[in-house]
Amino acid sequence: MYKLDHLQIGLKHPNLACREINRQYYNFLSGHNYNKNGVKIMNEDWDVLIILDACRNDMFLKACEIEGKLSTKVSRGSNTREFLSGNFSDKTLSDTVYTTANPQFYKHRRNINAEFYKTYNIWNSDLWDENIGTVHPGDVTNVAKQKIEEHPHKRHIVHYLQPHYPFIDTKLEDIGRDILEQNSDYSDIWGLQMRGEINISKEMINKAYYKNLELVLDAVEDLLDNISGKIIITSDHGNIVGERSRPIPIKEWGHPSGIYTSELVEIPWLVIEKGERPEIHAGESVQIEEDITDEIVEDRLKDLGYV
Repeated sequence: MYKLDHLQIGLKHPNLACREINRQYYNFLSGHNYNKNGVKIMNEDWDVLIILDACRNDMFLKACEIEGKLSTKVSRGSNTREFLSGNFSDKTLSDTVYTTANPQFYKHRRNINAEFYKTYNIWNSDLWDENIGTVHPGDVTNVAKQKIEEHPHKRHIVHYLQPHYPFIDTKLEDIGRDILEQNSDYSDIWGLQMRGEINISKEMINKAYYKNLELVLDAVEDLLDNISGKIIITSDHGNIVGERSRPIPIKEWGHPSGIYTSELVEIPWLVIEKGERPEIHAGESVQIEEDITDEIVEDRLKDLGYV
């Protein structure tokens, strides 16, 4: 149901109205609140699943030099929430440990209603860099190594934030914070691009994304040096940087929900097999509900560019 303010925004920014029409088109085709045609990651054969957040398939193909069997799959979401819902909803995953730097699973945990053996929320720790507004990939690797050693007979999902915004070690690293403070009504960098409130070139954004991708791939290589088994490197979704959406060919930015173009749902799928595979056992969940305030969750999500 659309409200008056939605109509006012659509009149002021026609491309946002066109985005909504495109979203309705894909939702009609899918019939779900996620992309039903995507890969079901929990049905795939792996011991460790490494997720690079918002990693475009074409970027990965150019940047990754890790050896393995590389292919392309389709994600069940154009953003993290859809990916999580499409893969984990109403599942008991008692053989799996989820180590994540992204707060989205915690925010939507009640709607997703999934039970892992254990979830480690790295974002809710002193590893969150308040100056940049993210978790550095090397810190995710260090925690993942510890948790894989601590739970040797579980499947492990390791969810890095990069190459997702914010950009690390680049001239763009502060642009979101400065501009978002001046435009609190919009509160995400991609929305500001869509509305024409800022004008960062596609080339500059891609350069920053590649830098983030290089940093996370270096961290992943460190993790690979310390683990064995059947390992898959993939992404939860892609990112669109000024390409045309469809069926209405507007320029799109970011990773809006419900838009299933190739830039957003084509994901890398790199399979690496090294050493002996662990023997996986299910077990009763040892998850303890954390005392996390809504304010912390929302602050983290805002740092990452979410409304």
